[in-house]
Amino acid sequence: MHTSAPPMARVLPVLATLTALAPLSVDIYTPSLPAVQEELGGSDSLTQGGVTLFLLGVGLGQLVWGPLSDRLGRRPVVLLGVAGWTLASGLDALAAGPEMLVAVRALAGLCGAAGIVVARSIVRDLSSDTHAMASRIGFLAMVTSIAPVIAPLLGAAIAGAWGWRADFVVLAALGGVLLLVFALTVPETLPPARRSAGGVRAVTGGLTRAARDREVAGAALALGAHAFGFYAYIATASFIVERELGRSATAFAVVFGTNAVAVLLANMTFRRLVRRRHPAGPLGWGLAISAASGVLLWAAASLGAPEALWWLASMAFAAGTGLVLPGAHSWGQATAVASGAASALTGSAQFLGGVAGSPLTGLVGPTAAHLGIVIAVASGVAVAVWAAARPASSLQPSVKGHP
Repeated sequence: MHTSAPPMARVLPVLATLTALAPLSVDIYTPSLPAVQEELGGSDSLTQGGVTLFLLGVGLGQLVWGPLSDRLGRRPVVLLGVAGWTLASGLDALAAGPEMLVAVRALAGLCGAAGIVVARSIVRDLSSDTHAMASRIGFLAMVTSIAPVIAPLLGAAIAGAWGWRADFVVLAALGGVLLLVFALTVPETLPPARRSAGGVRAVTGGLTRAARDREVAGAALALGAHAFGFYAYIATASFIVERELGRSATAFAVVFGTNAVAVLLANMTFRRLVRRRHPAGPLGWGLAISAASGVLLWAAASLGAPEALWWLASMAFAAGTGLVLPGAHSWGQATAVASGAASALTGSAQFLGGVAGSPLTGLVGPTAAHLGIVIAVASGVAVAVWAAARPASSLQPSVKGHP
């Protein structure tokens, strides 16, 4: 822990805002995609490609920024990344065509990845033991989970009043404020003596060492597999509720809202559990719940079960995710691997898994039965990876400070 560490109560909200940049960037303008296409032109796939390229940028960007923060320190990486994200958001507000919008979205993803990946490393730098660190990373994960629910509502309200370009103006303004607040409140938390030595080879070497670590690789692969199913769910849920079940958009909002509550409650449970347990333990429970929820959804859809059972499966999957996200990221940070490299591997796995999973149900058919199969298989694979990589003590309570 750094000797001049600031109070965590002052730093944690700033770090939480950093981790919310990606979901805010993705979801704040999705309600306006038809209006964007109407004004700028271009095909459906080109307009929607901005979302995919943004997620791809976030996934790949973390592989660069995380190890770089182990070499240069946390502050310069965050300041450069947030500044780039702010500039890109401003340029999106000025987009003259769909190609420009999509290209700048990719740049925003690459730059926004810096705050996401380094926020977890700052938490590790400032935490005295694994239990405190896991609880704080759980808080960051909670914010990341709630942001996608709030962002579309906020974006729709802003666009309704001032047009879709105003969404990006608001993002740029948020980036400017965050840049200033971070610069004034969060000092450097990685002293020079603890930084990795060398140039580019040292940075890539740190990532290689993280990938070769059984536990870090296990956490990343398990999270990536689960994210495959999670983003498939995000992309398919509205089709199931509104098309397959014939319910209104309001009903979909209710389903999504109850799922957000399930994520929140599960996240709070995680933060209590890791006070005395290794974070890999709750992660395994979350993966098992998620796999079971996929089987339940498939069975309910195949047998024509009451809609309440479909809803229950959806909430169970959301609750499982509320354990999985903080569990995987905390597990990576609980190892001896350099923090930035470990954060890069788990963070990139989450978003790259999402890039692969989000279009799948659109290709095979966005139905509840197909989604149930995807979730069950994805989370089932994740359970197998977790079982092979987890530490032996992960299911046993531990003495605080000695995980």
